[in-house]
Amino acid sequence: MSGSRIIESMKEAVAIARGEMPDDAYQAHIPSQVDVKAIRQGLGLSQASFAARFGLSLHTLRNWEQGKRQPDPAARAYLKVIEKAPDTVYEALAE
Repeated sequence: MSGSRIIESMKEAVAIARGEMPDDAYQAHIPSQVDVKAIRQGLGLSQASFAARFGLSLHTLRNWEQGKRQPDPAARAYLKVIEKAPDTVYEALAE
């Protein structure tokens, strides 16, 4: 990262801290869909193990994977975090 980009980032951080940035300027991107089954299989876990490890209802997980239901925005965000950092999520929940 260049020095000018660091300075620009610091200015943005100050503006956020002062409440000078519009709310939509730094919102998280929540995907409209996630492939729950692919995330679970990528971790090599059964449905029961995945649900237990990450505090999900097995029934809900099955409904998501079978396309009977879709995860809400908070669940989609949580699933993306699990996909990107499963060990961190597991450690945080194990405390």
